Amino acid sequence: MANPNSMPPTQQIFPDLPREVPVLDKTGDFSALWSLGFSSLFQALQQNFSNEGILFPPLNAIQIAYIQSLYAPYVGGTYNDLITNLPDISGQTAYNTTTSFTNQFVIAQDGSTPPNVTLAEWVPLSVLLTNAGTPDLVLAGVLNWLCYDTVGMALYICTTAGAAGTARWTSI
Repeated sequence: MANPNSMPPTQQIFPDLPREVPVLDKTGDFSALWSLGFSSLFQALQQNFSNEGILFPPLNAIQIAYIQSLYAPYVGGTYNDLITNLPDISGQTAYNTTTSFTNQFVIAQDGSTPPNVTLAEWVPLSVLLTNAGTPDLVLAGVLNWLCYDTVGMALYICTTAGAAGTARWTSI
């Protein structure tokens, strides 16, 4: 039985570009390394794309929480400290198989010099969030995200990125 806490094997969406020179052999054909590179590229495209679009890697809630826990100690610290120890995975997107939501990892920074990390977590990949009440200081947010208050029937925009409790939302 597979360990639910184990991370899935990493897979690049696109293979690395071959660096062999020359690209063509004496007969004008691609070299063996370039042929393999193109073959890998075509296979990756077929595996990661479909008629419906890009397929996001599936992760369960335990795997998503594990990734987020690696970044949590750097919230409140400097961005430079974070990237010294971990890669900036902002924008990485995964399909949460536990909740059936698509999530994107966001690392938000403030305007300090050097910048401080104000948020490093998976957030719903959404153009418009909903919340029963004002989202201000309640929901995590990224600049310019929108949130509709279903109780007060008001639309908010995130004006200060951050985690729940620090993100600022302004009624528009």
